[in-house]
Amino acid sequence: AAVGYLDGTLAIYDLATQTLRHQCQHQSGIVQLLWEAGTAVVYTCSLDGIVRLWDARTGRLLTDYRGHTAEILDFALSKDASLVVTTSGDHKAKVFCVQRPDR
Repeated sequence: AAVGYLDGTLAIYDLATQTLRHQCQHQSGIVQLLWEAGTAVVYTCSLDGIVRLWDARTGRLLTDYRGHTAEILDFALSKDASLVVTTSGDHKAKVFCVQRPDR
């Protein structure tokens, strides 16, 4: 399980042992997160306008996507997980091609 906080913390928990596995950090508050089905990849978006991809097994930042000049309001992952679509307070929508080291 994963929880994002407005202080920018991403907490990744092991539900089997009910313990905190990793704590990761955005520079700004996390406003939304998504755990990609069937993987150990957690996507977060934040008030700093950045989408980040995390490896939930290690807590390592896999990559980030930048391009907005304001907070991200919403984001979605394409069905095949190859694209991330974002909307922002900068009145723009962006499409990012997902490139991960594990693909």
